[in-house]
Amino acid sequence: MDLVFGELTKDGDDYYSVWRGKKALDFGGTLYAIDLEIEPDNGEGGITEKQREAFQYFIEKWSELQSKLIESLIVYYNEEERFAWGPDDEKELAEWWPEIETKEALLQAVTLETIVVPGDSVMDRDKGRYIYLLFSRTWGGEDYDDNGIGVGFLNEEIERIGYKDIAY
Repeated sequence: MDLVFGELTKDGDDYYSVWRGKKALDFGGTLYAIDLEIEPDNGEGGITEKQREAFQYFIEKWSELQSKLIESLIVYYNEEERFAWGPDDEKELAEWWPEIETKEALLQAVTLETIVVPGDSVMDRDKGRYIYLLFSRTWGGEDYDDNGIGVGFLNEEIERIGYKDIAY
């Protein structure tokens, strides 16, 4: 039991173990049980004060961050992903890439799945508090490689949006 993260379990061997838990979080007006992943730092296997601080600041500002996050995801979808690949058939292509211009449409197309708190080395490199959010998505055909969306927050500001692998 961690005072900041709550109940956690250790996943992996001692050197590269990841701490996992759940966090109840409102996203777009619905409360979800989000996976929580706290990554080890330098093989220590423990949770650091930087990780706790990054998570606390993020959670404190979460209600303020949501509207900008939703707007940014809509822009990302329309400017980066929509029609970037897909079938040649126009009808099938239209099914792959639905119109997403509103909060409601976005919330139908994405699911917030995981909060990742990276190790201190990431926070030291980026000179601040870093948190990743990982989403699954419904557009672009079946996601065999689990490429969903990753959003990186530096000091509670969106720093980048891309595929989920930005968190790893």
